[in-house]
Amino acid sequence: MTLKIIDCTLRDGSHAINYQFGRELTQNILLGLEKAGIRLIEMGHGRGLGASKKYKEPAALSDEMYIDLAKNCLTKSSFGFLCQKEFSEKKDIKLAAKKGVNFIRIGSNITEVDENEDYIKYAKDQGLIVFIALKKGYAISPYHKKYIEILNKLNKWGADLVTIMDSAGTMLPHEVKQYIIQGKINSNISIGFHAHNNLQLGIANIIVAIEAGADAVDVSIGGLGRSSGNAPTEILAIILEKYGWGKLLDYKILSDLNDKYIFPLIKGENRFSSEALTFGFAGFHSSFFPLIQKVREKYPFLDYRDIVLEVSKKEKVKVTEKLVDKVCEEILKEQR
Repeated sequence: MTLKIIDCTLRDGSHAINYQFGRELTQNILLGLEKAGIRLIEMGHGRGLGASKKYKEPAALSDEMYIDLAKNCLTKSSFGFLCQKEFSEKKDIKLAAKKGVNFIRIGSNITEVDENEDYIKYAKDQGLIVFIALKKGYAISPYHKKYIEILNKLNKWGADLVTIMDSAGTMLPHEVKQYIIQGKINSNISIGFHAHNNLQLGIANIIVAIEAGADAVDVSIGGLGRSSGNAPTEILAIILEKYGWGKLLDYKILSDLNDKYIFPLIKGENRFSSEALTFGFAGFHSSFFPLIQKVREKYPFLDYRDIVLEVSKKEKVKVTEKLVDKVCEEILKEQR
């Protein structure tokens, strides 16, 4: 198989531990991932380059420190960072390229791709491999012409890989299949898939994506990631072998990493809470939940799950306090 397996433990996983991957822990995970056969590692602050300076919660180490650690640890594997305009500037991309980062993954809501054309072209000019993360991919149907238009634009601008991100863990397997198939049939760009596990379909959706022809998939040790987490790297390793697709990864090393370093970080945490399950049901991004909590103070008798479901019917990409308040009023009116 020529499948690219991108491990996101040290990036997406950092959301689950307030971005506190310290030096020794990062080093041990990097060494273990490379030894297990992972050749693409995404790392750094969960929100991307520059986020430690602009986001309220900085990572344990600076971008430069993470880069230096990776360069000192890795001899076979490539490493890269997320880049989002909200936090990352072009100077961050330039510094990353200068210091030896192999790839940049530019994150964009699927509905806002046009805003990132200059960053994509700039990163390519710096000699970087450019991956694209289409966040909240479910906001545009795989059958809609706009979906294909986006893929073709990204291909034209020089992107090397486009990953469809199920940011709320809401997709069902047959939906994942169509995002991959429609993308492969109607564009010439490589297509990847990033699962979240809110409905406990993370690994199933990853397998369906591979069967449908995905060029790359995202995973993390122990499924560590935002909300209910991602598809677990060690489980993918076993399933690839059971399917007869080859022993691409060493599941023993990966499961040891989970037992020794990851599980202790999340022990006792309910990763399949009512909240996470509702987010997956509704297609609701967990980052919007503080708005629900804030507005609900005015409507304490309303069930937050009803609010989440109704908000998501109206908007999945740009949820505002005004919208949440309006939905609460509508629910209240119906209950009278």
